[in-house]
Amino acid sequence: RIMLRPGELVVFVAALSVIGGVVIALVTGHAVLGVIALLIGPVIANAVINRRVDKRRRAFEAQLPGALSLVAASLSGGHTFLRSIQMMCEEASAPLSEEFGRVVTETRLGDPLLDSLRRMAARIGVKDLDWVVQAIAIQQTTGGRLADLLHTLTDYIRAREEVSREVRVLTAENRMSAWVLAALPVALLLIINISDP
Repeated sequence: RIMLRPGELVVFVAALSVIGGVVIALVTGHAVLGVIALLIGPVIANAVINRRVDKRRRAFEAQLPGALSLVAASLSGGHTFLRSIQMMCEEASAPLSEEFGRVVTETRLGDPLLDSLRRMAARIGVKDLDWVVQAIAIQQTTGGRLADLLHTLTDYIRAREEVSREVRVLTAENRMSAWVLAALPVALLLIINISDP
């Protein structure tokens, strides 16, 4: 969801890096710090993009169990699998509705539903979604009730998320300490160079 094409993004990041490097060199009086700032610019831009991707992926992961429950309920009500996905897209919010809406559009254009789901799983990179697509593929070849399978997968994903949240809570203090200790030398170097070169 970045509103720049890849080429425009590269030019934008390069321009900001050059401007930032010149400003840092002029403020500190050290050309070396300007070169370092110039080299750090693309790294920071890459980190920002990766952070946005991770944020979108986490939002998708958070919405997935509810969406699977909704699809399973629609299947139990007698709807087809594609119609159940379409109804879920109407109820869900972005990014889940956008991705599954793309699957519905591809299927309407003649692509097999399973192939569209596999492409979506590869595009998003969410492990739980990979398992769901594999389970659906197995179910379509062996038969059985898809609604029951989706309910089971939903329970499994929710239990896994609960354990993951608990681990994040228990390790939050150590992660914060690592960030502070990693940033401290760089921050001190910049402060000392600016205040008393």
